[in-house]
Amino acid sequence: MTHLKNFYLDTVKGRPSAEAFNGMICVYSLLQRRMDEYFQPYALTPVKFNTLMLIRHVGREAGISQNDIGHHLIVSPSNITRLVDRLIADGYARRTVSAQDRRIKLIKITKKGSIILDQVFHGYGEMIQQAAYVLERNKVEQLAALLLEWFSKLDDSHPKENGNV
Repeated sequence: MTHLKNFYLDTVKGRPSAEAFNGMICVYSLLQRRMDEYFQPYALTPVKFNTLMLIRHVGREAGISQNDIGHHLIVSPSNITRLVDRLIADGYARRTVSAQDRRIKLIKITKKGSIILDQVFHGYGEMIQQAAYVLERNKVEQLAALLLEWFSKLDDSHPKENGNV
């Protein structure tokens, strides 16, 4: 990782915007590796986990359309179809037809999907805590505020297409 750090951080010294952006890339890379390692024994990936969380908490009992999953996760329609197909093959989700519009396929979480989320959620939260609190609490709070502010301003400045992000 030192080589990656040197490449991404040392090459942009003195340019705060590039240092911030490349620093996030390095942090994301480390966190992605930790998440991959955490989910591997459960035959999950971070994307599968996030999709199941979305289905469970946004879709709730009614389910969520594949289009909405794609918009929330910023994933192309073909990739979302493959992802949902894998979740269905794993027994974690099921596809139904909307009662209001038969063209819309709704994705709902299965009991097996809820069970796997319950199994991994606590440990996932602990992993996030451990990763965040290598910094002092006040620095984590500052970082969170800055990132949320940055996200909000970027989101507000980005033209929306058809009311979607």
